[in-house]
This record gives sequence, structure tokens and C-alpha cells, in this order.
Amino acid sequence: MTANAFIATIAAALIVAGCGTSDAALAPGQSSSTSAPRPIPAIKSPRDVAALAGRPCDMLTTQQAREFALNLPPRQYNFILGTVGCEWKTTSRNQKSIRQVNVTTFTNNPTLEVVYSKDRNLPFFQLTDIGGYPAIATRTNADLPICDIDVKPAERQSFTLTYESEDFKSNPQQSCEVGKQVAAAVLMNLPLKS
Repeated sequence: MTANAFIATIAAALIVAGCGTSDAALAPGQSSSTSAPRPIPAIKSPRDVAALAGRPCDMLTTQQAREFALNLPPRQYNFILGTVGCEWKTTSRNQKSIRQVNVTTFTNNPTLEVVYSKDRNLPFFQLTDIGGYPAIATRTNADLPICDIDVKPAERQSFTLTYESEDFKSNPQQSCEVGKQVAAAVLMNLPLKS
């Protein structure tokens, strides 16, 4: 997902969040008065994204980052609407990016529902499950090894993980498979909500 597309998705999520129930958060053809099944399942054992939202670089341990061949230390950065994100990046000797993971958190909006309603026509869209939690994996360009994975560990809480690796230039879809593994590691570092 490009930065502009990502910001547009988040802006749409905030609009939906601020307006109560909105048809924008519903599947096409579904009205707010129907009781059709929800495309995003309810959470059974919620995990608290808010607990690490201010320190997103704690969402992967040093050992996990090494297992995924990511350089340390990670870099925290400012993101939209006062939130922060974290970037783990592996570069070559000439500073060319080889592998990168970015994680951002959202603690009061329906990110997955918005992604579900807006991004289903992307070159790759997959409603999936990661570690028992609903997730959506998307790719905006079928030729690039970049995958965005949105995971919903609790109601109105989510994180977005972007995984990019030059190792998968000849098989770009593999970026989603490895990205899901990184997202599963992040999930296990989020505390259960009490």
C-alpha cells in the first residue's frame, strides 16, 4: 500500500469511527439495517494494542528481529494523528534496502472493516487469520514484493505491518507469507486484555 493510499485508508477509518455506524464500513450491497454475518469475526481473546502503542519498537523482540534477518536497533518515527511507528531495516553495504518491516498501531478505529470495504479490488486481497485473530493481507502492486497486513487483536484496536524484501523479487507473493509470520510474532508480544 502506498503511503498516500495508506493515509487515505486511515482517514476513511477515522471518518467512519467519528460518525457511528456508516454504510462505508459495510460490505457492498449490505445496508446497516440488515443482520448479515460480519466479514470480520468477533475477537474471542483480545490482546491490548494500546499497551505498546507508544513504544511500537517493543512489538518485536531483539531475538525475533534477528530471526527475521532484520538489522538492529529499530527506528521509531512519528506517524499520522500523533501516533508513532517503528521500522526495522536491513541494508546492503552500499545502503540499498534489502528487507524492511514497518509497524503502526491504531487504538480507536475500525481499521480492518475499512480495509475490507475499500481494498477488495487490489491486485491481492486476502481475508485471513493470524494466530487466531482476523487479518487482511493486501498488495497494491502484483510485481513488487511488498505486503501490508492489518491485524485486529481487539475491537477497535489493530496494527498494520508492512513487509518488503528484495529476496522475493522473483516471487513477490512470498512477501505476504513471511509478513504473516512477522505479524504472528508481533501478536504474541501484545499482552492479553484484562
